[in-house]
Amino acid sequence: MFIIGTGTDVGKTYVTGLILKKLNESGIKAAYYKAAMSGNDKDSDGNLIPGDALHVKNASGISQSLDSMCPFIYENAVSPHLAAKIEGYEVDMDEVYDGFNQLID
Repeated sequence: MFIIGTGTDVGKTYVTGLILKKLNESGIKAAYYKAAMSGNDKDSDGNLIPGDALHVKNASGISQSLDSMCPFIYENAVSPHLAAKIEGYEVDMDEVYDGFNQLID
């Protein structure tokens, strides 16, 4: 299933958390995966926190690790492809596919 929408703050992350919560409560094994996300904050150690993934994890109650939810996390609050250029850490599609395939195995 894909949750898509255009624009920020239209509810994609919120709805995704609720859907995963219901699936989890029904005993259906489901996971969250977002290839790249931008506009993230840093923790006290200076590590980027994948905000959308953290919200979905907390809202849904799934046990999936944050590391497996999003392979490319950016700080700049611009589109992920622009954040990747600014931060010098481009999305590697092989890594995106590998992460996704690990979740569906």
